[in-house]
Amino acid sequence: MKGISLKRVRAITPTDLDVADRRPAQIDQITHVSADLMEAIQEIFAGTGFPDRPERVRALLDARREVFAAWGSAKQAFLEIGRALNALDRSLATKAERDALQVGFQRIFPFSAPVASQFKKVADMVDSGRIPLDQCPGSYSAAYQLALMPPEQVAVAQQRGLVSPSTTRAQLMALRKELSRAAPSTVNLAALMAEKRRLQESRQRMLRELLSVRKRLREIGHVLEDGQNS
Repeated sequence: MKGISLKRVRAITPTDLDVADRRPAQIDQITHVSADLMEAIQEIFAGTGFPDRPERVRALLDARREVFAAWGSAKQAFLEIGRALNALDRSLATKAERDALQVGFQRIFPFSAPVASQFKKVADMVDSGRIPLDQCPGSYSAAYQLALMPPEQVAVAQQRGLVSPSTTRAQLMALRKELSRAAPSTVNLAALMAEKRRLQESRQRMLRELLSVRKRLREIGHVLEDGQNS
């Protein structure tokens, strides 16, 4: 398999350091991009042209470095992970590149693509201003449950004091389940009654028209019968 030239690798380093997973203790820093990593990138993005663009490879390595640095450290490091991944998404120019990364994601990062999607959704929730940073739950799994809620459910969560760093995933899942069951009770009864009246009036008009049509058909029938008998 054709690899990336040493010249291209040198163009990416030294800022693009490969950092190994430091959970639960520390990160072992490597001063060069590993051959295994570069080979993985070459294989993952084969046929997309991505490996031949140093600036895009650099963006991928930057995101990887930031993710590994934040993974498992501070309680809200998932926000930095999500931000790095969102920035990486914006740097990918084609659907082919995005699809390739989705398939080979876990060969580059320390978690799966579905988990990455959760990190990105939480970061977007905070960065878009939907939930202030100081009110974001302290665990990414809880924060993700909050990110899944539509505005009306978030409002209920706020009323119940469940939009805070101490909120748990179980609490938000229970609230989502409760609100999902209660959803039918939120139907606009007044609007339904008004619609019912409109439909009843429409039915009455149609019945009157039907009676009129039947009457006219009988009249025509009588005229035709008299004409045939004369």
